[in-house]
Amino acid sequence: MLDFLLLAEQCAPTVAPQTMAAIVQVESTFNPYAIGVVGGVLQRQPQAKDEAVETAKALEADGWNFSLGIAQVNRHNLPKYGLSYEEAFDPCENMRVGSLILEDCYTRALPRVDGDEQRALQSAFSCYYSGNFTRGFQPDVSGKPSYVEKVLAQADVEPKAIPIVPSISSREATKPQRVRAATPARPTPAARTPSGPPVDHAPVLLQRVDAPATATVVTHERGQVDAPVTNEDAKPAAQAASSSIVF
Repeated sequence: MLDFLLLAEQCAPTVAPQTMAAIVQVESTFNPYAIGVVGGVLQRQPQAKDEAVETAKALEADGWNFSLGIAQVNRHNLPKYGLSYEEAFDPCENMRVGSLILEDCYTRALPRVDGDEQRALQSAFSCYYSGNFTRGFQPDVSGKPSYVEKVLAQADVEPKAIPIVPSISSREATKPQRVRAATPARPTPAARTPSGPPVDHAPVLLQRVDAPATATVVTHERGQVDAPVTNEDAKPAAQAASSSIVF
C-alpha cells in the first residue's frame, strides 16, 4: 500500500492518496490490467500489458463499452485525455486521468449541494462510477452496499458519519484543487472486496464461436450522464493474444 500511496501522490497530486486508494480498491483491486465490460464478462483478467491492450482493441472492434486500468477509466474518455490503450494500462497515466475525472465531478457537484464539501465528494464518487450524481448511492443488488458505501468503507469512513470524508480545499478556482483525506472520527474495519474487478452487476457471459475462451472480467455499469461520459480476430503467434469473448 505504501508504494501505491507514493505513486498516487506523484501521479494524482490533486487528490489525497488515501482517497485514490479507496477508489482504486473498489474499481480494480489495484490491478493495472483490469478490464470491466459493460453488460458482460471476460473469462479471466488479462495477465500482462500486451494481452490487456489486445483485449481492449478486440472489445472496441466488436462494439463493447468498457472501462480499463487501475482506476477503470471508461474507453470513451481516452480521446478526451489523449490516452492510447498502451498508456491507459500504465498505472500512473491511468490514475492521472482518473483523478482529473474525480476532480471534475467534484467541481460540478459543489453547486448542487450548496457548497457542502462532504456531500459534494460523495456525489463525486457517484459521478465517477456512473456519470451522474445519484446512481452511485443506489445498491446494484438489494441488501448490498452501494458504490459510494464501498468507497467510504475502503477509506475507513462510516457512511453515515460524513464529516470524516476527504475534501478538496483549494480556494483558487484557477488552480488545481487538492482532495485532502481527513482522519476517521470512529475507525471501522475496511470492507474487503473480492479479488478481481468490482462485482457490481450479475455477470453476463459472452461467447465468440471463432475463438477459445481465455479471459474473466466482471462488469460494472457506467450510466448515462447529464454531461460528457465520465468514466464510460485471432492475433498472429508473434503478437499478444487478446482475451477471447463470445456472442
